[in-house]
Amino acid sequence: MSRYDISQQNDKNNTTKIASQKTKSQYILFKSRIQRSSVFTSTTLVSLLIASNFHPQIIHLIITPLITMCVSLSTYLLNDIVDIKVDKINDPTRPLVSGQVSKSDAIILVTVLSAAALGLAYMINTTVLFLAIACLLVGSLYSVPKISLKDRFVIKTIAVAIGGFLGSMIGSSAINMFDERAIVSAVSFMVLIFVTSPINDLADYTGDKSNGRRTIPIVIGQKNTVLMAITIPFIIALTFWFFYEHWNFHVTAPIALTLLAFTSFFILFPIFSKTNDYKYVRKRHKKAVLLHYGLQIALIIGVLV
Repeated sequence: MSRYDISQQNDKNNTTKIASQKTKSQYILFKSRIQRSSVFTSTTLVSLLIASNFHPQIIHLIITPLITMCVSLSTYLLNDIVDIKVDKINDPTRPLVSGQVSKSDAIILVTVLSAAALGLAYMINTTVLFLAIACLLVGSLYSVPKISLKDRFVIKTIAVAIGGFLGSMIGSSAINMFDERAIVSAVSFMVLIFVTSPINDLADYTGDKSNGRRTIPIVIGQKNTVLMAITIPFIIALTFWFFYEHWNFHVTAPIALTLLAFTSFFILFPIFSKTNDYKYVRKRHKKAVLLHYGLQIALIIGVLV
């Protein structure tokens, strides 16, 4: 084998190695945020099912959840890029902070995911495309320096809630944007974010406070944050008891939501005595995230029965 052939073989091996490393990095980033992304993806799917009376077109069933998945992953990873300094305190195990992946790899993935979301949305209809653009815009305003909505009291959680609402509406807009039950589903999901998002902020209390952020736990206090989070699911359930017939849900919807509210209570109440144990709060938050899936199940039951 000539020197030229050896050089060509070495270049080929190096290229393969680099490609393999890039793929591994993208997988690590994807894996780190897919669980959170799935929460938003599920509400898109449920809204689609409700708006289509559980008879969606196959293309809608496949593509619309993928749109929200790409948007939410892109948003989470953009936030991780911006939050590298803060996460050294709040969560040093994250891939970008621990050095498992490079910042450039994350930027590439954010770009690819955003482009994929817009391309997929264009395949459905103009309304879905506008909603996807709006989601990406809210996600960018949430993280980018100088604007950084996540640093502002209440606005941070409102921005996350709006993103959740838009993600849910992506599902129903593939069929009928103004389906009443799908809109109720989207609003319910948006309100429930005021349970899980502040509890997540509670786990990030030390890092957020040292960086001058004005999250809900920092402004109203840690115990008041827990109290607020416990109260909201009961408000959702009570509202459904008053309006479920008007919204064309079966009585099983408020019953299921009442059970969900008590489940939320048992998950969150123990945090009262351990608000400064941030590892414990984070574990409880992971359980609280499951409430979003419980909400979707309750709504499905209320429509199907």
